[in-house]
Amino acid sequence: MHSLFYKIFLSFLLITLLASITTVIISYLAQVGPYGALKKRVEQNQIQALTHYLSVTGLAAVKILDNGGKEALRSYLLDVEKQNHSRIFLFQEDNNNLLNHTLPQGAANLAVSSQNSHDIQYNISETEIIIAVPLFTQDGQNMTLVGSTIRVTRPNIFIDKKMENGWRQIFFLGHRFGLPVIVVLFIAGAGCYLLARSLTAPIRDLRKATQQMSKGDFSTRINLANRRKDEIAGLSRDFNTMAERTQSLIRSQKRLLRDVSHELRSPLTRQTLALELAKQRFSNGEPYLARIEKESRRLGELIDQLLILTRLEGNMDNCLKEPVDLHKLLTSIVHDAAFEAVYQDRGVDIRTLAEVTVSGSIEMIHRALENVIRNGLRYTAIGSNVEITLSKDDPIATITVRDHGTGIPQEYHEQIFKPFFRVEKSRNQDSGGTGIGLAIAKQAILMHNGSILARNARTGGLVIEIRLPLS
Repeated sequence: MHSLFYKIFLSFLLITLLASITTVIISYLAQVGPYGALKKRVEQNQIQALTHYLSVTGLAAVKILDNGGKEALRSYLLDVEKQNHSRIFLFQEDNNNLLNHTLPQGAANLAVSSQNSHDIQYNISETEIIIAVPLFTQDGQNMTLVGSTIRVTRPNIFIDKKMENGWRQIFFLGHRFGLPVIVVLFIAGAGCYLLARSLTAPIRDLRKATQQMSKGDFSTRINLANRRKDEIAGLSRDFNTMAERTQSLIRSQKRLLRDVSHELRSPLTRQTLALELAKQRFSNGEPYLARIEKESRRLGELIDQLLILTRLEGNMDNCLKEPVDLHKLLTSIVHDAAFEAVYQDRGVDIRTLAEVTVSGSIEMIHRALENVIRNGLRYTAIGSNVEITLSKDDPIATITVRDHGTGIPQEYHEQIFKPFFRVEKSRNQDSGGTGIGLAIAKQAILMHNGSILARNARTGGLVIEIRLPLS
């Protein structure tokens, strides 16, 4: 059964057939088989016992009627009912009920039939057996003694009558189709449960694997090909192929960044050395040498940032865990940033700083917060401040950094955390930076099971919100 379609189709077909066959077998056993034969024997025994009981009672009733009259007969029959916990009805020749009891359905007609035939008559319903016995007095009167008893349809497994009635109502045991319906529901439920479990178990494995991939673990694989031969197994093979290909591409990309960064560092060092020698020998080339020095410094910063980003992406789950006082860390970063921002006619404004401690790497969290704050200083308007708040709401600590710049279009709110992504116009390379700072911040925050997002402030500017789990 290599096709999931045929597996579902044949499973439902098998469940339906099993339920139908079980219903037929139960019906056969109940009507024709051993259980049906037992029911017939019990039924005959009940009829014989009730007939004998009515015959004996009838002989005594005739003698009492002849000797004591109708009142003595009525008293006798009432005493017999109490002693035997049964119901008795005595029909006189004019079909009047001597005891004035409420008659069961069909009792009157059965009495007339017995009088006309001068023979014992009985009627069997779903719940009751009624028997009519003709009686003949010495003075020639014709009477009919009718008795009824509850029909036994199954063994009594309950001692308490109330408990029996309760279970009969719950499981429809009093109905002829009660037991077959329960059996069919049990078989169908068990079959559907096994089918659902068979289908959902590999899907849960696939979901776990995708969650692992979303966390950066591209070594995750699903081993279903040996256990299944259907479409889900094919899906698992495709997933493994995709994961392997993705892992290979990511590994190649990281290797390329690392190799390029290392390869560029050596010539860049030599270039810097040559630049210093040129400054000493050629005093009239100072403007050009200054430009070369500026670009070399920017290239060095880019290489350093690339190496940091590569290290973060390769060690998402292996960072050193230690208590980090965010209040103290932010105070230190803001102090340094504010000192540099004075010369740019910008500032840093701390709104609120709660006492918050998280668990993680001080170096990585410091780098993430510093990159975000410096990014805000780079794009906030001249004469404005970057606003910083730190709050906690168990179990999360929240850091917000807001600038008063022009903001960015909403469609770029997620893309600004990608390496080398730049928004057009105001946020370009002329504003400074390498285009990797926010990417490093995101990787550092994700390393600590946190989140980082960007949104535009209502009155203008960009707000970057960082959320970290408390230690």
